Amino acid sequence: MYSLIKPALFRIDPESAHDLTIQSLKTIGQCLGPSAPLDGRHCEIAGLHFNNAIGLAAGLDKNGVAISGFSRLGFGHIEVGTVTPRPQPGNPKPRVFRLTEDTGLINRFGFNNLGIDALVNALSGHPYQGVIGVNIGKNKDTPNASAHTDYVTCIQKAASVCDYITINVSSPNTPGLRDLADAGKILDVVAPVLEARADLNNRKGGYLPVFVKLAPDFEDPDLVQVLEALKHTQADGVILTNTTLDRTGLVSSHRDEVGGLSGEPLRTKSEHCLKLALGVLENTLPVISVGGVMSGDDAKRRIELGAKLVQIYTGLIYRGPALVKDAIRMTRCP
Repeated sequence: MYSLIKPALFRIDPESAHDLTIQSLKTIGQCLGPSAPLDGRHCEIAGLHFNNAIGLAAGLDKNGVAISGFSRLGFGHIEVGTVTPRPQPGNPKPRVFRLTEDTGLINRFGFNNLGIDALVNALSGHPYQGVIGVNIGKNKDTPNASAHTDYVTCIQKAASVCDYITINVSSPNTPGLRDLADAGKILDVVAPVLEARADLNNRKGGYLPVFVKLAPDFEDPDLVQVLEALKHTQADGVILTNTTLDRTGLVSSHRDEVGGLSGEPLRTKSEHCLKLALGVLENTLPVISVGGVMSGDDAKRRIELGAKLVQIYTGLIYRGPALVKDAIRMTRCP
């Protein structure tokens, strides 16, 4: 079915195609309701049970309006956002570009979202049986010195409507955001969020895990320092990786657009970060792998390397819903 729809979607501009997809899935969810996750490789992380290892990465459903629709694809978990305390429009359009020849995507959305209050309203009482994550960030006009207050605001408001929180300090599209992930600064954001978490419960009334999402563009020694810092906190896991600024080897006419690159060109870099992280963390923190997962075989390889869970985004745009079932099937325990 997707092979018939894809040519039409790829004839319109990428953001319009994205909006049409979200609206369609929202409508499907409203009509049919949510579906339980497909059975696959079961996993436990920080008290959360995942029916399969495959999740939707943050960025597709920024405002949490299409969880029921996405659930019907079989995901074990769905991460929504990135959400900020106040609504913001994001960067000027056009801000997303297909790199068809490279099987990739460049976006510079800039955390466009309706704000944390709208997200909480959308998720309140949601019946989805899988795991819901909320990815949180800071508003563009919040100085880095005060960034932790935005993250604390978001976790305090979102805790009761989700199962886990992801701290996003890795998007390249909010000026200065990645500076917060420097080894000397990352705890300035993470520590206050973890302190606030102590008084909160998740939507099931239990412990609220907090993950940290990192970029793929660190030099190896710098990533090691960041991971070492996180090892000594009460964070519950690391998500690797967000999009990249690297443009090596691209052939598409859009290769020089400003923004974060995802899809096939990110695969090697994301796998490298996964391997490095697993060596540094030594099972002290689980790693959720995302970036360049374009097939069931890609997902299987991430699990075989040691990732606990795998998330997809751009692969869904190029492969369609079949990718989810393929990835769940390929990552089942033998």
